[in-house]
Amino acid sequence: MPTITLDIKYFRELLGFSIDDKMLEEQIAKLGFEVEGIGKDEIKIEITPNRPDLFDAVGMSRAIRNFMHRTKSFRYKIANDKPAIVISVGDKIKRIRPFVAGMVVKGLKLDEKSLANLIKFMDKFCDTFGRDRRKIAIGMHDLSKINGPLEYDAYTDEEFIPLNGNSAEMFSEIMKTNEKGIKYGDTIPPGKKRLYPALKDTEGILALIPIINSDRTKVSVGTRSLLIDITGSSEYYVDKTADMLASLFIDMKGSVEKVEIVYKGEGTLSPKMESKQMQIPISMLENEIGVRIGSNNVISLANKMGYEAALLGNKILFNVPEYRFDVINEQDIVEDVAIAYGYDYIQQIAIPNYDAGALEEKSILISKIKDLMIGYGFSEAMNTYFTNEDTNFVKMRLQEPSNASIKLKNSRMQSITMMRTWIIPSLLGNLGRSASEKMPQRIFEIDLTFMIEDEKIHEDIHLAAVSVDPKANFNDIKAVCEGLLSTLEIKYNLTEAEKKSFIQGRVADAESESVTIGFFGEVHPEVLNNFGIEEPTIGFEINLSLLYGWKASSKAIRE
Repeated sequence: MPTITLDIKYFRELLGFSIDDKMLEEQIAKLGFEVEGIGKDEIKIEITPNRPDLFDAVGMSRAIRNFMHRTKSFRYKIANDKPAIVISVGDKIKRIRPFVAGMVVKGLKLDEKSLANLIKFMDKFCDTFGRDRRKIAIGMHDLSKINGPLEYDAYTDEEFIPLNGNSAEMFSEIMKTNEKGIKYGDTIPPGKKRLYPALKDTEGILALIPIINSDRTKVSVGTRSLLIDITGSSEYYVDKTADMLASLFIDMKGSVEKVEIVYKGEGTLSPKMESKQMQIPISMLENEIGVRIGSNNVISLANKMGYEAALLGNKILFNVPEYRFDVINEQDIVEDVAIAYGYDYIQQIAIPNYDAGALEEKSILISKIKDLMIGYGFSEAMNTYFTNEDTNFVKMRLQEPSNASIKLKNSRMQSITMMRTWIIPSLLGNLGRSASEKMPQRIFEIDLTFMIEDEKIHEDIHLAAVSVDPKANFNDIKAVCEGLLSTLEIKYNLTEAEKKSFIQGRVADAESESVTIGFFGEVHPEVLNNFGIEEPTIGFEINLSLLYGWKASSKAIRE
């Protein structure tokens, strides 16, 4: 989980009341977060990644104030819908980084502590929740140095002076030499005619997005008005980030004004400041938590977690804060109420269980067979059910039976086009990929195979094993197969067989009650060559579903 480091003096200033270190640590712990340390200059807190609104001193102080009932209002509003500035979105950007939001913030009093907190928060948010700026990126500019209107689009190579730079540089040069360009350059798709997302005003480039801002609009101590831009690949998360930042700036006593985002001539205002409303029956909430709380107490607990709440008949109406990303449904609110109530005060109740659980007979038998195979010196392999015609048939020297295999519709990979009909090809693939490893190699697998018979899909459980060894021969695999069947108390007969995947005269079928349940033998050299295996290889495969009646197919294993 991400760890945030806050300036302890600035954090206490934002709290607005006196609290000692012990009490502060207790309150943070009750919220469900761990304090890693409180020092003279800073406090370190481990935060769950789904609460990015708590990644800075402003958000964390808000949460503590709410939790300790030090907040009177839970709503964040922007009174004036008149946009302070317009951002026009071009057509070229839609395939690269299509969505943008923003705001203007006036009346701030930025000092070293508050500015450092903002920069640290935005970097933390964009690197964690924003997935290294791929999902979300935030830009912060000195509004007094901007001449609107603004344009957000993708451009060919242009130049500007990057943040803290001394001279103008081309976009392509910044991507190769600038620290931020090197770190975040792969967020911009490459190409012969590479297009770069950028934000412009009438004087030129404000930012190469999501790499670096222009030095012209650098924010410093004493800056009083800001332009904030938020860009990303998801319209929802771009808009919610704007709501979260607007709430943060309102808590910093800034005056937030909206901007108009114009897509193809149609304007929309940002931030939207959208808040969900959810109604939860008191009975449901109490049953979920396991405690009789009462409506008044539920409302009080909701306030502790930042919700505005009211009684509505036999339900509680919750107003979800604008800055919350993580509240998806009623269960998230129930969890918050439980946190506010305190897990220590919720009594444990034994879960009634009237039926004793037990493994199925089939599971017990499969486990026994695995133990036997391990005892014979085989290691278990685990492969996917998906394969292709080349592996399942061609490499095994077989013709594909018509309408017998399950094909994948519209497959985008040549290696995955069908469901496997038997397991030995998968195991030979394992051996081919590990051909350089030490010999002998002995592996087995018990899992599903899939076939179509009589226009019905059959899922059978097969046991298959292969062994590669310079000295491997027919008698070795015959001994393993016979020993296994005898231990499982299966009455069987061995009969001579012809299978194109195996050497003629060195392959046999195993029959039980006049039904062929499997086969074993020496793998044909051509098959070995197809899989890149250089040493003699033996193997067997048994249809356990056919043997034990586990909804088995009506026929034995095909060649």
